[in-house]
Amino acid sequence: MVLILLANKLLIKMLIMIFNRFKFYVLTVFLAFVIVGCPYQSEVGLTDYENAEKFEKNLLGEWVAFHENGDRDELTISKLNTKVMDVRSKKFDASGRVKEANAYRVFGTKIKDVVVYNIENKDIGFIFGKVNWESKNVFNFQYVDEKLATEKLTSDSITQQELTNFFTENITEEKMFDKSLEFYRKNSPEHEKIKVYLKKSGF
Repeated sequence: MVLILLANKLLIKMLIMIFNRFKFYVLTVFLAFVIVGCPYQSEVGLTDYENAEKFEKNLLGEWVAFHENGDRDELTISKLNTKVMDVRSKKFDASGRVKEANAYRVFGTKIKDVVVYNIENKDIGFIFGKVNWESKNVFNFQYVDEKLATEKLTSDSITQQELTNFFTENITEEKMFDKSLEFYRKNSPEHEKIKVYLKKSGF
C-alpha cells in the first residue's frame, strides 16, 4: 500500500513537471483556437463554377496579412476564368519559415447582396468567407464560423439547398462570421507603411 502511494505521488510529480515544461505550448495552441476560431467546413458548396458570380478583378495579385505573434499569411490569387480564382496560400512563422501551404479554388455566391466566397480544397471540401474592402490595396477577410453553423445545420448530410437556406437566414448575424484578418497588397504604399510600423514595434 505504501509503495502504491509513493508511486502515485511520483507519477503526479512527473505529470506536473511535464505540464510545467510544455504549458507554454499547450496554452499557445489553446489560445490560437480561441482567438482565431474554426471556419465551418462543408462537403457541398453554395453553388458551382458555372453559376458563380463574377469575381472582383481587384482581388488578383499577391497579398499579405500579419499576426500579432509575428506570423504572416501570404496569398497569390490568379484567374482561372471570369468566375473562378486559383488561390495559393502560405503560412509563415515569425522566422520566415513556411509552416503550411495550400491551394484553393474560390468562387462567389450572392446572398442578400453579400458575396460569400466558396473556398474549395480537395482535402477539406468547402469553407466560406466574405471580403470587405478598406481601399483598393487593403481588404478584410472573415471566415464563416463553425459554431453557429453546426448549431443550425444538424443533418448528417447537408444538401446545397439546406446550406443556402442557412446562409440566407443568418447572413446578417454578427456571430455568423469570425474576426477579420486584414490583407495588404504586396509592395503597395499601405504594405510599406505597415512593414515600417511592425519593424518599429519589434516584429
